[in-house]
Amino acid sequence: MRIAQVCPRYSPYIGGVETVVKEISERLAQKGFEVDILSQDPLNKYPAVENINGVIVRRFKTGALGLDFPLLNSTLRQYLRENTNRYDLIHAHSYHAFPALYAAWAKGKNKLVFNPYYHGEGHNLLMNLLHIPYRQIGKVIFKRADSIICISETEKSLVQKHFGALGKEITVISPGVSLERIANAGSVPLAGKLILYPARLEKYKNVQLAIKAMPHLPEEYKLAIIGDGPYKGKLVKLIERLRLSDKAEILSGLSNEELYRWYKTCDVVLNLSRQESFGLTVIEGLAARKPVIVNNQTALAELAARFDQVYPVDARTLTPAQLAEQIGGVCDSRIEAPNLSEYSWDSITEQIRNLYESLW
Repeated sequence: MRIAQVCPRYSPYIGGVETVVKEISERLAQKGFEVDILSQDPLNKYPAVENINGVIVRRFKTGALGLDFPLLNSTLRQYLRENTNRYDLIHAHSYHAFPALYAAWAKGKNKLVFNPYYHGEGHNLLMNLLHIPYRQIGKVIFKRADSIICISETEKSLVQKHFGALGKEITVISPGVSLERIANAGSVPLAGKLILYPARLEKYKNVQLAIKAMPHLPEEYKLAIIGDGPYKGKLVKLIERLRLSDKAEILSGLSNEELYRWYKTCDVVLNLSRQESFGLTVIEGLAARKPVIVNNQTALAELAARFDQVYPVDARTLTPAQLAEQIGGVCDSRIEAPNLSEYSWDSITEQIRNLYESLW
């Protein structure tokens, strides 16, 4: 079976969708599937075509209005229209960018699987405004899809609420986690208590709440923020304004292996985001046998209800002092490792392969 994975960006770009597509595609290739990645290159910095671990990656150059809504990319759209018949099945990723729409337009007689990673709204005012007209266009993808995969019950409920009865089954398949690599990771030499906040640095991720809590914690507590993004500059200024340069730092450009070492070193993981369709960092934290504090909203609330080692707080009303108290109370806890086998990438890939074969 020849599969086209259509996604906004692909590795070495970093992000949740990029990780999902890479992990499942390489495993499918190992199982004998022919896999093509059809993706965009917003920064025009990577080869147009290359073979990475048995997967053919085709990148189409584009300008961008942010990374949520890349400008219409006629080269990718044209390639799909002219080459759709080369594939037995198309798997389109992300409602929040145009490539999935191109795949729906070009579907033809092919089977189309759609992973929306749907948040229900944009990450800022402009994106919220664009979501209103785009929802009418985005319906086309749901209507033309033969199967829809959501990554949590929360996302499934949002899709049903905003797009109504679609007349087709929605399957929930979560992203996977590199369980063995996290378990086998070493640690970073560090004294004191460490709070870890891995996130794309956007305002909605609420990293600023963790920074504001630091003055309310003893000197032994340090905060490591791991990630990059458009909100980084404001977070740096906040750290400087609160004179926290010796207590908080932002680390960007780390490899997965380096990130896993920080997970193994920390005493608690935070994810206070107000928008999450899953919560990958929560599972990664649990895989490192660390307690996790989450915002009790969206899919994070779903994970808090499922795992005793995940502690919910209301980030909408929480004061910095209250967050500091919660962190202090959790840091000394020793958690029992939950059973996370269902989140292994091999398990996730097997579920997706079974879905493909049921459609073919």
